[in-house]
Order: sequence, then C-alpha cells, then structure tokens
Amino acid sequence: MRLSLPCAFLFAYLHTICANLEGPFLFFGPKSLSKFKRPALKYLEQDDLMKIYGEQAAIVVFNNQDSRPLSSGSFPRLRKLLEGQTTLVLPQDFLDVHPDYISNETQMLTLQGPWSERDAQMTETFARLQDIYGSGRVLGILGNSVSQPVSYSGAEWRARRSAEDDLSTTTAEPEYSAGGKNKYALYNATGPPGKGALLFSSGWPELRWPDGSATVLDTPVGEPTVKPTRLYTILVVRFADGDNTRDKITLEFSFKQSQGWWTAVGVEVKRGLESTGLNLQAPAPPQAPSAVLGRAYHCSLPLVYASEEASLTLPDVMMQPFMDSTEKFADAFDCIGFTSVPIWSGLMVTFLLILMLSISICMILDIKTMDRFENSRGKQLSITVSE
Repeated sequence: MRLSLPCAFLFAYLHTICANLEGPFLFFGPKSLSKFKRPALKYLEQDDLMKIYGEQAAIVVFNNQDSRPLSSGSFPRLRKLLEGQTTLVLPQDFLDVHPDYISNETQMLTLQGPWSERDAQMTETFARLQDIYGSGRVLGILGNSVSQPVSYSGAEWRARRSAEDDLSTTTAEPEYSAGGKNKYALYNATGPPGKGALLFSSGWPELRWPDGSATVLDTPVGEPTVKPTRLYTILVVRFADGDNTRDKITLEFSFKQSQGWWTAVGVEVKRGLESTGLNLQAPAPPQAPSAVLGRAYHCSLPLVYASEEASLTLPDVMMQPFMDSTEKFADAFDCIGFTSVPIWSGLMVTFLLILMLSISICMILDIKTMDRFENSRGKQLSITVSE
C-alpha cells in the first residue's frame, strides 16, 4: 500500500531555507487528534489548527526534502510507531497557521540521506521528545517538500491571508493612528477552562534598554497563546523584531493565583530562538497588578516591568487571567483607589477648618456679659475686681 504525503507550507530551517510545502498533511501522536477527524477531502479550519497546536507540550515537523512522494514501505520503523498513535490526514494545500507561531516548543527537522536513515531520525526524535514531555503530549507532522523559488515572504504570506479573510468575513473596523497602525493592543488567548487570559493596552509595548534606546513592539506575529500550569498562567505574545518579520521578540506574561487572588508576577523577554531571556519583574505589592479570581485589573497609569537589563512599559492596561471565557472583561479592580492622595489631602484640610471653627464657636459661647445696667434713677453699680 502506497501512502502519498506531500507536506505543508512550512519553513524547513527557520531564517535559512524558504520552501513551499504543499498538502496533504499527516499529523500523529496525541489522542486528542481523534476529535478533529474530518470526512475525506474536507479541510480543517484555522481555529481547529490553533487548538491542536495549543494543546501540545511540543511539536516536531519532519520535512522530507525530496521530489518523490513518500511511501509507507520506505519507513518501516515509523509505520510500526504509528500503530500505537492517533493519526490525522489533512487534504488541504497548505496550513493556515504555522505551528511555530503558536507553540514555543516547535522543532524543525529536515530529513536527508538514505530512506533508512530518515526513518531512524524520525522515530528516534519523536521517541526522545516523548521521554521529555510525556507520552501523548508530542505532535508529529510529516510531509514531503520540493524546493521552489520563493514567492512570498513570511510577512507577505500573512498579509495575503489577512486580505483573503477580510474579503470573506465582516468585522468591526479598528481605530488607527496617524501612522496607520492600531492605537491599541488587545491580546486574547484562549486555553483550558480557567486558564484563558485577556490583556488590553491603549498603546504598543515599549522595551527600553540601559543605553537609552527603545524598541516599540508594534507588529504582532501570529496569535497569542497560553501556557497553563497548576498555579500559573503564562500569556505568550510574539512580535516582529524591527523590520525583519522572521526575527521575533516573544513576551511571556506570568500570572500566579493564590488564596482566591491572582497577581501579575513578571514577563520574560526572548529574542529569536533563545530558550531563556530577560526576566522583568512586575511592581512590588501593593502596586502589583492583582485582583480577585474572576475579576479584572485596570490602571490608567503606565505599567512598568523592570530589571537591571531592561524595562517594558504598557500604557493604560487592563488584564485578566484564569478566565473560562475570554469574550469580555469582568468587573475591574482599579489601581487608583477611592481614597487617593488628593482625596486624603482634601479631607485633612476640611477637618482642620472644622476643628478651628468649632474652637472659635466655643470661645464665643464662653464670653459672659453683664445682666444689670445703670440708670439715672437707680443706685450706681459697683464692680469689684479681684486680682
């Protein structure tokens, strides 16, 4: 039996190889793939692809650089591996969402050499990732690619997809500034129940470095995602690094829940494919963004995450993690409480004025006046003064 599996529109080696990958696609690994199975020749929607990527602990893409279609007879070890895995065949020509835009744990492996060597590379890599992340938590994508002249860069491809989506759907028009870009930034990341996150800012995040230079992150890449854990929710947002859309800056906002409250802990800034980045801390309590679970936090003052290496500023923020539904914010706790410094100053001045008025009235009431008066027909009054 011959299995033809030309793969997706992916990048074999990021930043170095541009290859157009065409469908169909083979996904294998997690049991959750069974709920996304479709009838023959029916495509998978973009939202479903994002759900598949977001549910996995790690993703590995096997890119076979060969013009010949893949045959199951060339991969006996992989065929045996797939007997114990859930598989999903997608007939579409390309993927609407690249897995690297959704999951930070995405690895790309280009297959070269004899067929037996490629077979060993795939099975050993997939088995090693399962040992690290756990069985059923690794998604494998297998396909065949043929190198062709580059027709679209990453930014042009995303712009083309956005234009097609605009023609097919009707949405509310966002506000734009004089430069033509959004005035605000809204990051909506769905996840498991109780792990969604929603963050709004009236302006783009600004990274400021110790030398005084600043980087405005005004070009989002892909969709925001969440990394849920038992106590933490991590909101992951990616931006293009300057004019090069292939280089990315990743912001990972961490939120912790404890005793019925959630608190913003900090943000990790990663550049490119770095596994670790700069750890910027949120303001210390009581200035740290926090609220009761199920409620949002709002502050019209700039929110600054800072460390010795850099700082990240977000103007006029509103955020809420640990959400069941990210359709809208709940009632918000405001960073400026009812009794602010001007209010306390006004109350203190008013209290002093009232105290002075009360003392003055008491002094006036304590004045004693005479109750007898002289007249021409009476005896003259004598007033005795004791010293």
